[in-house]
Amino acid sequence: MEFGRFAVQNAKRRGERAETFDFLGLTRYCGAKRDGQGFRMKRATSRKKFTAKLRVFKEWLKIARTTKTKELWEIAKAKLRGRCAYYGLTDNLPGIKRFGEEVKKLLFKWLNRRGKRGCLTWQKFGEMLKQFPLPEPRIKVRMFKFSVN
Repeated sequence: MEFGRFAVQNAKRRGERAETFDFLGLTRYCGAKRDGQGFRMKRATSRKKFTAKLRVFKEWLKIARTTKTKELWEIAKAKLRGRCAYYGLTDNLPGIKRFGEEVKKLLFKWLNRRGKRGCLTWQKFGEMLKQFPLPEPRIKVRMFKFSVN
């Protein structure tokens, strides 16, 4: 496997894409530093782990949808905090934001199925999110120290 400083350039010359690899739930790929100069290994959430965790969250919601809303909300918040704590690394903000958005969609879907059909609208759900916000996805671990020069 070719990975490193010149991997992207060599792959482009051959008409291919640079190779990536998955390790500990994150896909590692070749990238450039913030200023565009120099090599840096970047990380993104692995597609397999992303879809698997969404599926697990959905199955949990199916089972737990009849619990009290307050309890359900607290557990969902804890699950999101844990996800952000593990996957909240440098370069992975889009991945954890996308997971948060998918979780909101699933919460709306399964909370809407608790009573009579259509009792929860997106507007009501938005108000609910304002009153009881879910954790905001953010980077928890900075892998590199950025200079202010």
